[in-house]
Amino acid sequence: MGSAGPRLKLATTLFLLIAWGRTAQADDEPAPLPKSWCAHVAGGPPGERDPAVDLSAAHAGARFFGVSPRYRVVDQALGEALDAHDPFSLERLMVYADSLEGVCASEADARELGPAEISMVDSVALVQPGTGDVVLPPETAGVAIDLRDLPSASGLQAALENAVAPALKESVESATRHLRGHLGMTDEVFAAQNVYSNQVINVTPGPIRGRGDRELPLAFIVGPKLAPEAAELAGTLRVSGRAWLIGDDVWTAVAESHQQGIGETSLSYRTADLFAFSQRWPDVIPADFQSDDPLELLPKLPSWGMPGPLQPGKDLRASIGVVTPFGDIHPSTWRAGYVRSALITAHGAVRLFFPYFHVVGDGIDERLVERLKELDRTPVYDRRMVRDWLRRFGQVIHDGHNFVYNYAGPTPAGYFPVVIEPLDGRPVVVRSLADEVHPGDMLVSIDGEPIEEWYSREFERTAGATDGYRFDLATREYITMYGPRSFGVMDPDGKTRTELVHPYPLETFLRLGSAPSLRPSGPLADYGAPQTFFLNMASEVTSTVEAFREALSKAAGAKGLVVDMRGYPGFNHYEADQRIINERFSSPFFLIPRLSGPDFQDIFEVRNFYDPLTNPSYDGPVVLLVGPRTVSAAENFSIMLVGAERVTVVGRSSAGTNGNITGIQLPGAFSFTFTGMEVLFPDRSQFHGIGIIPDMEVHPSSSDFRDGYDREIAAAVEVLGG
Repeated sequence: MGSAGPRLKLATTLFLLIAWGRTAQADDEPAPLPKSWCAHVAGGPPGERDPAVDLSAAHAGARFFGVSPRYRVVDQALGEALDAHDPFSLERLMVYADSLEGVCASEADARELGPAEISMVDSVALVQPGTGDVVLPPETAGVAIDLRDLPSASGLQAALENAVAPALKESVESATRHLRGHLGMTDEVFAAQNVYSNQVINVTPGPIRGRGDRELPLAFIVGPKLAPEAAELAGTLRVSGRAWLIGDDVWTAVAESHQQGIGETSLSYRTADLFAFSQRWPDVIPADFQSDDPLELLPKLPSWGMPGPLQPGKDLRASIGVVTPFGDIHPSTWRAGYVRSALITAHGAVRLFFPYFHVVGDGIDERLVERLKELDRTPVYDRRMVRDWLRRFGQVIHDGHNFVYNYAGPTPAGYFPVVIEPLDGRPVVVRSLADEVHPGDMLVSIDGEPIEEWYSREFERTAGATDGYRFDLATREYITMYGPRSFGVMDPDGKTRTELVHPYPLETFLRLGSAPSLRPSGPLADYGAPQTFFLNMASEVTSTVEAFREALSKAAGAKGLVVDMRGYPGFNHYEADQRIINERFSSPFFLIPRLSGPDFQDIFEVRNFYDPLTNPSYDGPVVLLVGPRTVSAAENFSIMLVGAERVTVVGRSSAGTNGNITGIQLPGAFSFTFTGMEVLFPDRSQFHGIGIIPDMEVHPSSSDFRDGYDREIAAAVEVLGG
């Protein structure tokens, strides 16, 4: 399947993670327990959507940006947690969180920020962050920011920065965040190395800006629990030597966490490593003054001045790292919880990385909820049912690169060795190695069910960007056979019969090939055009670039060239374009989602330019043949010919599906794939769902296939004046 996009590498710097004082610690200093920080993170806001949709967002965040070095571990934890009658309860989400490092679950906090408040304790302004301006009284000699019991609500970050700004004359550098960045979704299914990748990147937000007329002594009053934004601000100013900590310690993992509400539950998960001055923050930033009554210390704040350097501390928490997920197939467990996890994991990946919502619409939330409700109503009978549920979810993205693989069986009994094309919405045999059916035969029923009803049902769980390619993808569901099937057949003369077809071996099916035409390259004398050369680009006919060059050399001097791209190329199609296009030309535009941690996404855009190649080359008139099976790399080849205005296109519309494919491994030993980049024509017009549109549309008949007559080649000869 398609690998049509350019070869790209994310240009990002990898940073050496230096442990803050790790070797300087006394051996007897107790290390923080891995999950201790969960007791110190304040619950975030509750969920606002269906719990499954919010859980998908949290799980995708923990999976793609969290501290686990294996995605599979996170997905399996979700499967175990959701294997219950109340899968989205706090109790089950606690099971999920407790089994993962860097993930915590707690009750959500629905409170909003109140207005900012200021009260004086002697000459110290005690600020309760909130909405509105913070203006210090003229007599202020020190500022204390009360972080206790602050809700992790919308607007908290701005409220905190607004609260500290009057105490700062100079700006303070923010902590540097080491995050996992993604250039597209690293493929887990097809290729260990391709255009998509993940790296550890560093991001430094803008400075904490001051607006005071002098530097005032500053302290934070810290309670047992903090919102992540509050922990990060307090930790940053303490590490920078600009603020004191009074009350409780600041746990770095809290500052490094991201939050998502799920119903009445708040899930917190680490997505960063915080650094200052090239040193990683310690696990705990200790309070300078531990006190059960911190307010009694405030009158002394003006005399303290600025705090000294932070003493070294251990940093034993897990680091953010690069994940290498290719081929990490899950165990074949497919209980209900793992099916839920598979659906939610697929949804989260599509939400983050699928590039075509603006083209196909966004129905994935509703489809996820639909599938989970169906799962609640229906016992899970077999793995084929689970695959169909995943296919039904994928259908809503209308992407010809959406495939669902079932690694744990059942194993097919064999194959139906036929090549099928749609004619008026019905399947007609183009080529056959099955004794029971012949070219030109139309299939009218499967196991007694009218063929229209069979396809109608299959289309409900078959993705595809165009009707023609969706038909081809659905057809594959009976090409793969698990036992004998009965097919109703009508020949080109209208005579009907019923054939019982037993599965044929894989060797027979592979010998058949998949291209619509296996005609060898050469002159079209049998179509009355001996001076017109036919070049079949299908991999079954032209499998190497050397074979292509040899065929193109034989086309020298031909009055016209018919390039058949109705199949799939088997060699570097960029070179083929360079030898047919006689001037400098452009590739399509490739637009890849680029995520820098969970909070920032933009688009990495690239296109390439190519110069013509000669010896061999062809500079005469060219007709390009395309059809509904022209997909991905075949379309990429065709896009450049059309964009360069080099060809007249004959045939039927192509699949409308181009760009590098990516895939995700799912619980239950399934995988789910989709297109990971947006592709545009060289003039930036939309390609997905449109494809290559013929200048001359040609529709074969069933008798054409019976008689071995290629109506599309005949039309190409006519266009070239043969």
